[in-house]
Amino acid sequence: MWGFTNTITNIQGQYNPGKAADIKLKDKKIELLRQVHTRGEMGITKTTLESMGTVWAYFRHLSGKEVFAAATVNYKEEVLYQINYRPDLTTANVVRYNGTLYNITRIDTFEGYKEDLTLYCIARK
Repeated sequence: MWGFTNTITNIQGQYNPGKAADIKLKDKKIELLRQVHTRGEMGITKTTLESMGTVWAYFRHLSGKEVFAAATVNYKEEVLYQINYRPDLTTANVVRYNGTLYNITRIDTFEGYKEDLTLYCIARK
């Protein structure tokens, strides 16, 4: 085919494993949660989690090198989620994946583009 190139194959049409490793498949379903503070009858504030919806995400545990790099700037991070861009997410939000809650420690928008968000998280205790 004229002018057709594929990201996984090189120009001759042969498989290129280096390019296949660059593709991040968003095949995990995660739920995004926001914290809601309500005041009870006795004046006691209660914090609950309210769903913002579920999204597809790429998920992986951070490597030892990445955990060490985060620790040098006082971040505690364990896992990474990559999702489609959403303007309503902050580090006050929470992620639920496989029944485990994760606090978002950092949100990375790659070079300011509004395509993907990378959420760095740590499990809640």
